[in-house]
Amino acid sequence: MQSKIILSAIGAAALAALMPAQAHAYSVINTNAPTAQTIGANTLDSSNWLAERFTLTSATQIDSVLTYVMSTDAGLDAGTQFTLALYANEGSNSRPSLNFNLDNHGATYLTTATYAADGWNGASGLNWSLAAGTYWLAIEVGDSFTSPTSLVAPNGALPALSVAQYTGGQHYSAIASTESFGLQINGTTTPAVPEPSSLALMLASLGLIGWVSKRR
Repeated sequence: MQSKIILSAIGAAALAALMPAQAHAYSVINTNAPTAQTIGANTLDSSNWLAERFTLTSATQIDSVLTYVMSTDAGLDAGTQFTLALYANEGSNSRPSLNFNLDNHGATYLTTATYAADGWNGASGLNWSLAAGTYWLAIEVGDSFTSPTSLVAPNGALPALSVAQYTGGQHYSAIASTESFGLQINGTTTPAVPEPSSLALMLASLGLIGWVSKRR
């Protein structure tokens, strides 16, 4: 009787190991809405960009990104597009890996978002697959001489790991660890699936335990 119970437990454990891992949706980062308004906010234009650092502890698919954007002239800016760019962390410098000599100026992923009204604006359905590690999510605005923007990113959101600022040139330069703009990143993570060799070893071990138990 005891042997049957042990063998049943072994079978259940083996079945659980073989079942596909379940994906889990979660909030990668949520700074909440900034408390400040347009006065004193960070300007967003072709020479003023912002990037916020975040860390993934496991492989994740980024599904949506929202950033809190306002305008000092909503009538002018309605329909204005801006870029959400995701960068790898640049080594010991701990900055976004911006490189204008590369495609997408070095961004791992990027997408276009549209300013509709003051508040959360962004993009969904992204399917950005990332390994565990440290990354930057940037708000970037391109040149627009015929329709200059009055977009701003208000201060006063929950503190971030770090915020990088681009003010022209080839790289993000200034780093502020006490500043944060409004950012929401949502993703899906899947628990790691055992390697075939590890799974085979585990099943062999369970089988040996079962054989010993049955002999007893």
